[in-house]
Amino acid sequence: MTSVSVPPPYTGEKPMNYQQVLPQPVYVTQPVYVGAPLGILASHPMQCTCPHCRLQIVTRTESKIGLLTWLLCCGLLFFGLWPCAFIPFCVDECKDTVHYCPNCSAVLGVGKKL
Repeated sequence: MTSVSVPPPYTGEKPMNYQQVLPQPVYVTQPVYVGAPLGILASHPMQCTCPHCRLQIVTRTESKIGLLTWLLCCGLLFFGLWPCAFIPFCVDECKDTVHYCPNCSAVLGVGKKL
């Protein structure tokens, strides 16, 4: 003999939705690390621990135009030395130094000249 499966009788109820069965999502918050800023930031790379990726690194530095650069340019223009007014934009010692982590590229600090 062969066995035949018979579906259950229709009761008129709606089938259960899977979203009704699953539990509500649980949200876990991660603690936020607020690291102490780096100490005196020089114009050369320095060794430190990155507060973002927690690795011991030597910072990658870039020179950015800052307030001192613009003040020197305006001062040269004021004294009539307009041909020399753009020299501060070419000299790295007149610019601010931005320190980056070479691993995660996070900004670790800015060494401002003024």
